[in-house]
Order: sequence, then C-alpha cells, then structure tokens
Amino acid sequence: IARELRALGLSVEVSVDRKLKRSLEVANKSGARYAVIVGDDEIAAGTVQWKDMTSGEQSSVPRGELAARGKG
Repeated sequence: IARELRALGLSVEVSVDRKLKRSLEVANKSGARYAVIVGDDEIAAGTVQWKDMTSGEQSSVPRGELAARGKG
C-alpha cells in the first residue's frame, strides 16, 4: 500500500507499532492529513480504514479505491 501511494507522489510513513492509538498520535504530531489503517479484518475484507486526521472521521474504503482517494 505504501509503495502504491508513493508511486502517486504522496509522502507515506509506515508504522508497525502494535498500539493503534500510539501510531495515530505519531501521525497527528507529524502533521499527517490522513491515516490508512490496515488490520486483519481489513485484509480479509479487501478494505482499509481511511481516517481524516483533522475531522477525526473514519470510513471503510475498498482496497482498489485507495489510490483514487489518495489523489483527491
């Protein structure tokens, strides 16, 4: 996923911290506009969680639509 988003010219940081809260805190402090969350459930469903770091809104996005969302 990171490689795909980088190919679109997006800046991507990857966190493998087991604690989601900590990873989101780091993303927020770094000034990230969005976070993409991928866990076992998302992998099984072929989706990712797309989180707007400004509004806090989070939604499930089909994996195939991630590139389009990243461009917009």
